[in-house]
Order: sequence, then structure tokens, then C-alpha cells
Amino acid sequence: MNWEILIPTTIATVVAVAGWIVAHKSNAARDVRNKQREIRVQNLAEIYDVLLELGRNINIVPNHRDVERAVNRIHLYGNVKQIRLCEKFVQDITETGKATHTDLTVEIRNSIREDLGLDIVSTGLSLLKIEPIDRHVAT
Repeated sequence: MNWEILIPTTIATVVAVAGWIVAHKSNAARDVRNKQREIRVQNLAEIYDVLLELGRNINIVPNHRDVERAVNRIHLYGNVKQIRLCEKFVQDITETGKATHTDLTVEIRNSIREDLGLDIVSTGLSLLKIEPIDRHVAT
């Protein structure tokens, strides 16, 4: 048996297998993190849309189920700050029947932008609501 060839070949094989295992585990962990980020961003974007709609409409009744689901999703996918702002929002509605959600909405927007690698926006919210003109009304 030629030890001069066997030992380096064995060492090279062990190093290659160990490198493959490390690379595989690293890639798998990266894939899991990317999928988690994708799911989180998707859910936060849906929550953001619900909160924007809430800000455009004074009457919460038509979309109250969407708002309830958004609150539940914030508790699932939100960070600590978002959950605290959500709890304040819920507490204010429970106690007074009204609440502001601007801070929560801005925080969710900035979190989404950060996850997407975009610059954080320091401005508040500018909401636009356009009421269509009924052209059939006689003037």
C-alpha cells in the first residue's frame, strides 16, 4: 500500500466532504432566513394596506374583520415595537372607541423598507382619498 498517496487523498476527501456539509448547512439556513423574510414582508405589506384603508375611511365597520386580522398578524409577524404600538391601538379603541394608528403604520412601513434593503423614510403618512364625481347628477 502506498501511504504517500493514500494519506493526502484521504485528507483531501475529508476536507472536501466537510466543506460540502458546511456549505450545505449554510445554504439551508440562508434559504430558511430568506423564506422567513419573504413571508414576514408579505404579511406586513397586507397589514400596511389594511391600516392605510382604515386611515382613509372614517367608518371602520365595513372592514372591521380585516382590521381584526391585521391586529392578529401583527402579533405573529411584528417586531416588539410594532406589537407594543398595536397593543396601544387596541387598548385605545377598547377604552375610548377611537385610536390613532399612524405610528404603527409608519413603523410597519419602515420595517418593510428595511427588510427590502430600502432607505427608511422619516416622514409621516400622506393619504389620498378620491371620491368619484357622479356625472349623472343634474346641476
